[in-house]
Amino acid sequence: MKKLLGFVLFVLAAAVSQRAMAGEPYFSYTGHKTLYFERYKSGSNKKVTQTTTMEIGEVETIGKTRKVHYGLTMRKASGRELYGGRSEQSVTILENGDVEMDFGATIMAMVKGMFPSFKTSYTGDPTIMPSVINPGDTLPDSHCVINVGAFKLKVDVTGRKVLRRETITTPAGTFDCIVAREFKEENAPMHHVSCWSDTWYAHGVGYVRHDDLDDEMRPESMEILISITPQNNP
Repeated sequence: MKKLLGFVLFVLAAAVSQRAMAGEPYFSYTGHKTLYFERYKSGSNKKVTQTTTMEIGEVETIGKTRKVHYGLTMRKASGRELYGGRSEQSVTILENGDVEMDFGATIMAMVKGMFPSFKTSYTGDPTIMPSVINPGDTLPDSHCVINVGAFKLKVDVTGRKVLRRETITTPAGTFDCIVAREFKEENAPMHHVSCWSDTWYAHGVGYVRHDDLDDEMRPESMEILISITPQNNP
């Protein structure tokens, strides 16, 4: 579940643009492309522990907003699918370029894949990722409660702050990024997970790197954007 939450929090990802422009969202605003990520434990061996594939589909125009539809599949290094396989997701890009994500719905879609026979529901407010942010800015917190049968999963993301600007290179290219830090916490019966993380975001791309941090704020694991490829659009 920790890796599920980690991905959901930085799911603002897609297209390819390496110039930051005011009003350009931290998400794909053109469809039909596939983003592929690999996760590693920190260290020199770079052994893959998990992969994530995001398939961007249609971008629907609704008035002055755009709704981006995408499918998300996470796998262990062995290829075994996690969280019940592919889940269908969407985000809304507002007129000013801010990205609005229904935080609870995003998590619930993946939880339903894990527990398809259980009745599920959620409560929570939308999460906004502004298109214009600068070092020192504080980002909105995220909160939701997922109901799975008789159980409740509470998810909180707090302490979100923009640390700095940084240019990084991944196998997918070189990106000008904003680096943000946040505290993630999950609570359910007999389940508690919490950690800090740093995420590198690029305009028009979303996240290109995400590090989970240990108790001394050192990278414990990292997820990196490996490739962005076009899909065959019939």
